[in-house]
Amino acid sequence: MKRNKIVAPESIGKHIEEEYGKDKEFRKAYEEEVLKLKIAYKITQLRKARHLTQSELAEKVGTTQQNISRLEDLENTQITLHTLTKLAAALKARLSIDLIPQY
Repeated sequence: MKRNKIVAPESIGKHIEEEYGKDKEFRKAYEEEVLKLKIAYKITQLRKARHLTQSELAEKVGTTQQNISRLEDLENTQITLHTLTKLAAALKARLSIDLIPQY
């Protein structure tokens, strides 16, 4: 019987580094999650920098406060290019998407 490795909180960073280095699927999933976190964080920070409430931003985008809340939720997994474009316009920001070659 194979036993699962128990990861203590103080060793989580080390565990992530180990898995990232040796497991291609883990690396892909990790990078996707980091990207989602960055997008949600940037939406929130830019909204606050523009002194907008979620309701005010929702009105500018043409959606509901609940939808803005979901977009700012770090667990959100559903965001489209169309939505990002509308958010960028409402926040007076330039949307930049980059494809970076992997070697």
